Amino acid sequence: MLLRRVTKHVKTQNWFAVGIDLVIVVVGVVIGIEVANWNDVQNNKAGLATSLERLDKEISQNINIIEEVLVGFEDGRDDLNQGREALNNCAFSPDGEAALERLLFDFVEDVQPNFATVALDQLASQARYQDLLSTEFQEDFGFYAARLNEEHEQLTSHYENMWSYHVNYHPGVSAFFGSDSDEYSDWGFSLDRPFAEICVDASFRNRFINTLGFYTSINSRLIQFKAEIEPFQDSLDKELGRASSKF
Repeated sequence: MLLRRVTKHVKTQNWFAVGIDLVIVVVGVVIGIEVANWNDVQNNKAGLATSLERLDKEISQNINIIEEVLVGFEDGRDDLNQGREALNNCAFSPDGEAALERLLFDFVEDVQPNFATVALDQLASQARYQDLLSTEFQEDFGFYAARLNEEHEQLTSHYENMWSYHVNYHPGVSAFFGSDSDEYSDWGFSLDRPFAEICVDASFRNRFINTLGFYTSINSRLIQFKAEIEPFQDSLDKELGRASSKF
């Protein structure tokens, strides 16, 4: 319709009408582009809000994981203190030896949190979402991502050292197995030599104190990391509120 009008006006050399037609075309194109851009911005805002909600749930999941590991530490604290004291004082007692053997089992328990990072990685990879974030939250987000990566590397290193350099390779440590071959329950570690020999074995004592250091440092690192995650989640909730109010 518009093309026929332009053609007609050109044939009749009605240049004023041709100019009006061209203005209508240009204005229509500009409006179309603006509407498309507005739709893109609204879609990006909605996508950002969804991504922030997923990140919020992921952070809560990571905090729960940390809390579960910390509860395990507290449950084994009596064995830690009793087993360490028995070995340090070289004072044999059935309870002290049992506590030390249970502590060896705790050393190889799954105390390395497997942090969730799917929502974090997805948000970090979307430049169009990053541009919509406030400057303050961008800094908090970068800090959280860096700390999460650092903790993963450090905790992995600590856990591998705990397993490799004490329980797994030490000749003074043996293992026992329960009767349940399907569930592999009721298994653990035991001393392969008399307690009186173990407690004066420099190799055992050195590896034990190093492994204990790794073990307790995981507990300390997780307490500190949890204390850093919670303020970031507060910052995230504020950013989510701003993102949700924009559309």
